[in-house]
Amino acid sequence: MPENASNTPDLTVVIPMCNAADTVGELAQQILSLPNREVQIVAIDDASTDGSPDALRALGSDAISVIELESNHGAGYARNIGFAQATGRYTLFFDADDEIHVEALESAISELDSTGADLAMMPYSYRRGHSTEYTGMNSFDEVVWRSYMSGMSDRVAPLTEVPRLLGFSNYPWNKVLRTDRYQDAGLRFGEVHVHNDILGHWMSLLLARKLVLLDEQICTHIVGEGGANLSNRMGRERLALFDALDETYDMISGNPELRNRYSHHYWDFALRVTDWAISRISPEVVDEARYRLQAHLLRMSIVEFMRIRERRDPSLANRITSRALA
Repeated sequence: MPENASNTPDLTVVIPMCNAADTVGELAQQILSLPNREVQIVAIDDASTDGSPDALRALGSDAISVIELESNHGAGYARNIGFAQATGRYTLFFDADDEIHVEALESAISELDSTGADLAMMPYSYRRGHSTEYTGMNSFDEVVWRSYMSGMSDRVAPLTEVPRLLGFSNYPWNKVLRTDRYQDAGLRFGEVHVHNDILGHWMSLLLARKLVLLDEQICTHIVGEGGANLSNRMGRERLALFDALDETYDMISGNPELRNRYSHHYWDFALRVTDWAISRISPEVVDEARYRLQAHLLRMSIVEFMRIRERRDPSLANRITSRALA
C-alpha cells in the first residue's frame, strides 16, 4: 500500500507541453513508476498541433488530467493554470521534453517529509538532442552548488545561509515544493513567452522558510538542436527578458526586508543574464536591449545603490554604474 493512504497524492507534477507527443508519454510513465507514492499529473496543452493530449490519454491513467488551451500562451501561463489544480502534498514543475530521474524525486519527497522544509533543490545535467554526451550544470551554478555542499550529500538551511542560490539559472524543474505553502503564498510564473521562469525561481526561494539541498541529479535538460527551439530565438521576442526582470523586481522591491537582504543578489543575476542576452541578440535590437537594461537599472534607489557599494559588493556597484552609463 502507498505510504500516503489518504486521498491526497504525495506529488503533483505540472507539465506544460506544446507539440511534445514524441516525449510526454514516456515522461508520464516514468513519473507514474515512482514507487510507493500516489502521483497526480496535470498536463497543460498549450495549443499543440501534433496530438500531444492523445499521447497522454492513451496511457489510460486516472492519475493524469489534461487541460487544453485554445491558443498558445507560453509555459509560464500554463504552469500557473496547472498549479491551481495541484492537490499533491508536493509539486514539481517539469518540462515535457526533459528526462526525469525518479530516484532523486523519491529522495526529495522523503527529505521534505523528514525535515519539514518547504523546498528541495537539486542539481541537473544537460544533453544536446539525441547525443549520448552529457554535460554538468552551468559554470556559475556548479561553483555555487559545490561551495554550499562541500562534499555533503544533503543540507538543510534557511535561504540566509545559501543566498547565492538565488542567482542560479532560473529553471523550474530542479525544485520540489510544498504545495500548500506556495499556493497560500501565491507562487506564480511570469506570462511572457521567454524567461517566464525567472519570477517562479525567485519566488520559490524567497518564500521558502527552510530549504533542503540534495546532491542528486533530478533532471537531464535536453537542449534542442538547431534554431527552432524557443531558447534559441534571439530576435525581438528576447526583449521580453526585461518584462520578466521588471516583474521580478516588482515582487522583491514590494517587500523592503527582502529587498534590503537580497537585492544585491538580484542585481548580480540581472547583469549576468542581460550580458548573456545582449551578447547574442540580433543586431537590429541591440540598442533597444541596452536602453531597456539602463531603464531597469535606474529603478534602483540611491539608498539601495549605496548599500550595495558601501556594504554588500563594491565591484557589483561598479558594474551597475558601467551598464547604466553605457
